[in-house]
Amino acid sequence: MQNSIIVTGAAQGIGAAVVIQLLKEGYSVIGLDQHPDVEQWQVNQMITDQYRENWQAFAQDITAFQDTEKLIDQVLKQYHVVALVNVAGILTMTSLFDATLKQWQDSLQVNLLAPIMLSQQVARHFYANKQGSIVTVSSNSARMPRTQLGLYATTKVALSHFCRNLALEVAPYVRVNIVSPGSTLTQMQKQLWSDDRPPLAVLEGDLAQFRTGIPLKKLAEPSDIANTISFLLSANAAQITMQEIVVDGGATLGV
Repeated sequence: MQNSIIVTGAAQGIGAAVVIQLLKEGYSVIGLDQHPDVEQWQVNQMITDQYRENWQAFAQDITAFQDTEKLIDQVLKQYHVVALVNVAGILTMTSLFDATLKQWQDSLQVNLLAPIMLSQQVARHFYANKQGSIVTVSSNSARMPRTQLGLYATTKVALSHFCRNLALEVAPYVRVNIVSPGSTLTQMQKQLWSDDRPPLAVLEGDLAQFRTGIPLKKLAEPSDIANTISFLLSANAAQITMQEIVVDGGATLGV
């Protein structure tokens, strides 16, 4: 049976780039995304005919925990799943003074609790089968304070540390790692722009925002993140677990 990988947040952005990369590597990919119309997913416009038979998409709100658990249980029974990639997330820009209870609840549900519940369920399956790998997308914002990003960063800090602890518990059979992107050319990033190009502060920095800029002077492409995830899933990373790779062009200065 063909090796399969589950990818959340698969409709567009980093998730879509991960789907395309894994299909090219010969995996069967099962994509989950909350966007209800699968035909409108951006990733479906990117998949060529030669890979389409290895692609299965499910419109699923991963914060509907019971329904998601049932779906994943069916997927684990039907496919030979060897990896899980947690990409789905939401970004809410707000000061911590102004963050509402609902904003906290929504962000915690999507960015933290959903990947926790998915990872827990899949990790049990992997551990029982004595093989598997989990890669979770966190954020470089989890590594240092930033204005307006405290809510988002807090959820990502907790997610990263959950992954490290899970990695310890599921060793020696399952590897769990983290990829933390910086500013990446996705719709999530573009929603912060006032026009069709990134603000100068993103690349050059802004002392008023305590922002360092990006030493490599460019945004990451979704494929940059997908390539790192692909490496961590591969046999080339067989001795790597509990690690967090930051892909941000040096924006967090290696901290």
